[in-house]
Amino acid sequence: MNADIQGEHDAVVHYLMHAWTVAQVYGPQIEAIARDEMQHLKWLAHTVVHLRGTPDFSPRMVSPVSDLKSAVTADIAAENAAIAQYEDHIRQISDMTVQNLLRRIVLDERDHRRQFEEMLSKIDETDGELAGPSMVATKEVAQNLQKLLSYEYGQVLEFLFRYFVERHNETIGMGDEDRAIEEMKHLGWIAESMVALGTTPSWLPEDNQTGSIEDGSDEVKAYERLAEWAQNAYPEMIPRLHRIIGHEQYQNLTRHIRLFTVGSLKESVSNPWHKDVSQEKERKN
Repeated sequence: MNADIQGEHDAVVHYLMHAWTVAQVYGPQIEAIARDEMQHLKWLAHTVVHLRGTPDFSPRMVSPVSDLKSAVTADIAAENAAIAQYEDHIRQISDMTVQNLLRRIVLDERDHRRQFEEMLSKIDETDGELAGPSMVATKEVAQNLQKLLSYEYGQVLEFLFRYFVERHNETIGMGDEDRAIEEMKHLGWIAESMVALGTTPSWLPEDNQTGSIEDGSDEVKAYERLAEWAQNAYPEMIPRLHRIIGHEQYQNLTRHIRLFTVGSLKESVSNPWHKDVSQEKERKN
């Protein structure tokens, strides 16, 4: 796990350096990838502490690059190495919870590699901008995008609320703060797609909006239906949709017991943690 932390630390410092120097056209995109790697590092460090280890945050060396092509080529190689290392660790580690976390990180690393490969293919173009879709969303697709955007916004607020009011214990991988940040990403990606398709995003659902998303499984199904539409109509959207689906599937795997620390819910009998602690105190007495 510490080797994985070192790899993420390397990625953060290299990608930020590339974004700030030679990669002016793709600077914001590479900075976003670096923020993903920061998040991975945080999850791994939490997991190492949970496993009674000490995270390794020793300084990392930055290899100099002189041009964008060299930087992006090096970044692709770094992603390939990271994916191979994570896959090797997944085979070595028997803890299923840790395996799921590493698989979740690999999902991001593969998408990072795809983005860098797209950058490399565009380097010789004058502006480096990706062409937008030459179509407009149908009414049904626009409504579905708005429904997902509204649901993601609700998820952001829900996870942030839980993070602020619940007991903070040691955890493997993601916490509610991380889930809120992840849903913010999804919200941004959906909003960008809506704008590209000629649709104006709304933070709140329209009064005449039909249908709803009840839980995480419904959300995944909604994204899967959207991906079926995008396969032919808007293929540029497919990689992000697949990434969102993977994120949501991992979140559904890792829903944890609510441990409230404020208000009347703190003493609720439905709180298994509180009940177990009370019984243990009685036993010792």
